Amino acid sequence: MTSRVILAALLAALTLPAPARADAVSDLRATLVKLQPAQPLLATARVSSTVKKEDGKTERAQLQLGVRSGTDGLELHFPPELLQRAAAEAAVNAKNKDAPTPVQDLLGQLSPVNVQPMVNYAPVLLRQLDGATLASQRDDTRDGKPARLLVFDVPMPPSANKEMSVKKYVGQLSVWLGADGVPVAVRNMLAIKGRKLLISIEFGTTTEYALRQIGTRLLAVSRRTEESHSMFGHDGSSVTEAVLAPTVPGR
Repeated sequence: MTSRVILAALLAALTLPAPARADAVSDLRATLVKLQPAQPLLATARVSSTVKKEDGKTERAQLQLGVRSGTDGLELHFPPELLQRAAAEAAVNAKNKDAPTPVQDLLGQLSPVNVQPMVNYAPVLLRQLDGATLASQRDDTRDGKPARLLVFDVPMPPSANKEMSVKKYVGQLSVWLGADGVPVAVRNMLAIKGRKLLISIEFGTTTEYALRQIGTRLLAVSRRTEESHSMFGHDGSSVTEAVLAPTVPGR
């Protein structure tokens, strides 16, 4: 056997065949379908945000609320003192429109649509896989433990071209699987650069989830979103973090 033949054989061994690639995605989908909540969940959500405005000012906010998820739906409990803080900000802003309202702004992001994915992440990931193409997979580590990393290319949303003329787009979904095939982390990355009329626009966002299986539920115990944008020559950015601590069940 010549050295060229040996090299070709090694390269073939290192290249994952198409059936194996398909099986990896099929196995992931099958696992996610099984992860349907069978028991109610009580949890405490701690959320914080840091927003850098276009004028260079930085606003920070932190809050805590109760979460309950069950067969009768999703409930969010906002403590009275939290609502009082938001009301106090609104009162000051009513007299001075330049006064910041970080708590009120953060509360505005905490709709059931934003919280539901954290308490039941499996169907969310199933939807994210629709239309995505497996680009690569390899052995990796996550939090010091062995993991399998699947990287998907995500197509550009059709609405993007309607909003502006897109010059550059990057969309990627990364999924880390534990030894049992259950996802332990997910990262969504999106970057768009384009132009609307004569205005250059850049936008980027990266959201990373740490996942944990509780019973038959796939829970996002943490979520971190970093966003950046540039428009009219002004730059802005924000970081929002949420930590979900289950109280019942989970022991």
